[in-house]
Parts: sequence; structure tokens; C-alpha cells
Amino acid sequence: MVEKIKSLTPNPAIIECKEYELKEGDKNSSLWLIEIDGKPKVALDFEEYISLMESMKKLMKEVFELKLEKAILSEFPIDYDDVKAVVLEEMKKNPDMNLNDIVKKIKTEHPNLFYDINMDNIF
Repeated sequence: MVEKIKSLTPNPAIIECKEYELKEGDKNSSLWLIEIDGKPKVALDFEEYISLMESMKKLMKEVFELKLEKAILSEFPIDYDDVKAVVLEEMKKNPDMNLNDIVKKIKTEHPNLFYDINMDNIF
């Protein structure tokens, strides 16, 4: 169990509680509020923690996918999937680069992947 938590959270504090005072609530609850040095901390049941971490990973992936989609579609791609593949490869090379900047860089380097829409000529 400890190894599973270590794989999800780097350097967790592992505490063995031999004695405690239950101030209120049910000791069998899956959520505990603990006070250490006057600071409130939250302790979760192991399964709840794993579920929370998996939900957070899923949510982060969904947010990334939406940001990626928005960044790509804002530049009018001819084939979304082709541009997405190039963006993901570029992100591997430059992981710290802003997503919008990567898409603009790709549009400059690979103009054939995007429609050439000049807004100045429209109005």
C-alpha cells in the first residue's frame, strides 16, 4: 500500500499513529481531519486517495485535450489530427514551451497544414 502511494506522490510523509484522540465524528470515516502543530491536515482512506488521484489525472488530461483542441482550431487547420500529431511531437522536444506558441510555430514551419485565411482581405 505504501509503495502505491509513493508511486503516485513523490516523498510522502508516512506516519504511524499509535495513539489519538477522536474529538468528534466516526473513527471509521474515510476522511479524517487531523491537527498537527495547530495546522489542519486531511487524511483519506487509501482507496479514496487512489480514486482522488486517478480522478485528478483524468481531469488534467481532459483540460489538456481541450486546451490543445482550442489552440489548434484557432489557427484553422486543414486536418486537425495531422496538426495534433505534429504538436505532440514538438511538445516532446520543447516541453516548457507554451501550447499556443507551439501551434503558431508549427503554422509558420508547416503552412501546408493550415488554411491561409487573411482576415485583412475579408473586411
